[in-house]
Amino acid sequence: MFPESYIATIQDWDKYKTYQKLPKVVFLMTGTMLQLPEQVYELKKHNHEVFLHCDFIQGLNPNTKEAIDYIQDVICPDGIISTKGSTIRNANKVGLKTIQRIFVLDTLSLTKSIESCLATKPDAVEIMPGLMPTIISRLVEELPYPIIAGGLIHSKEDAQAALDAGASAVSASNSKIWN
Repeated sequence: MFPESYIATIQDWDKYKTYQKLPKVVFLMTGTMLQLPEQVYELKKHNHEVFLHCDFIQGLNPNTKEAIDYIQDVICPDGIISTKGSTIRNANKVGLKTIQRIFVLDTLSLTKSIESCLATKPDAVEIMPGLMPTIISRLVEELPYPIIAGGLIHSKEDAQAALDAGASAVSASNSKIWN
């Protein structure tokens, strides 16, 4: 699903213009429902595959079918990222690629996250924080989806540890990780 091991996470659109080079896949984590169509167009114009974190869209409630239709028809990303199972299910119904973001804090949250992912059937799962090789390995064994490690990845060594544990890709906002 991911042509490269690194994914750029854009948290600040103004900073995006300063990047010399971006990986093929980009996670767009910022923007309003009015700005995003232009931002996604700009990224796609440069041949990036764009996943929009729809939980962070200002002015839009992504839990509704109408919001997912707006995201697909007006904003036009390649896929979405969400922590919400209902958003993932609605996006799956309209054919958007989906990434379910999970936060693993303890054994119970890990178990519930696995159950949720098996129920919602995302195209990939992003684990937060991405610094847990043992947990990444377990997710790779228990889920039939590519695993992305993200969050608190501060060095190439952190990224490599996640990849060595079986992650399909690593998402990071620090351009030193993916350049």
